[in-house]
Amino acid sequence: AVIKDEKEVESLTDGETGALVLDKTPFYAESGGQIGDVGVIESASANARVANALCRAGKCVLHQVTVDAGAFKVGDQVAARVEEDRRRRTECHHTATHLLQAALRDALGEHVHQAGSYVGPDRLRFDFTHFEGIGAERLHDIERLVNEYIRTDAPVETAVMALDEARAAGAMALFGEKYEDTVRVVRINDISQELCGGTHVPRTGLI
Repeated sequence: AVIKDEKEVESLTDGETGALVLDKTPFYAESGGQIGDVGVIESASANARVANALCRAGKCVLHQVTVDAGAFKVGDQVAARVEEDRRRRTECHHTATHLLQAALRDALGEHVHQAGSYVGPDRLRFDFTHFEGIGAERLHDIERLVNEYIRTDAPVETAVMALDEARAAGAMALFGEKYEDTVRVVRINDISQELCGGTHVPRTGLI
């Protein structure tokens, strides 16, 4: 599909901005605190810069684009390429949020739960529940634990399974979040196991 000004159109031409919807895509759509991918979409006669990828209507990914040359029409065959360096840096930060949550629960107690996050190529932010501010000594303990987890170079494995099966296996979920019957579980050895649809490094040592 081709979208301009929030309406479906037949084409998007040179200099125009809008959105492209593909039958399949390598782009991660902004979700769960992780920002959307950027990159390029090209056809035999056109190219466009992707400024963001957003999730709409459940699983429909909108690629927000500016057309640099040519025109994109409904039915075109295209090649979609994610900006790799930005994606890799974002993956490092997303896996690090899982390690941070594990360290926080280990250092502060199992009452700690994620309450929001930002995951991008530049940094991560992790919001969590706790009943007091954290002192410098405890912060040092948390930092040391996360660095230990990174140095283990543990594999980061993903599996798709039934929600009930994931919960029975002890996978952590975001409080109040609604999940489908089938979920994706990200497991890092015995350090962390969470429901997560984001992108991650294959091993913690890459962080």
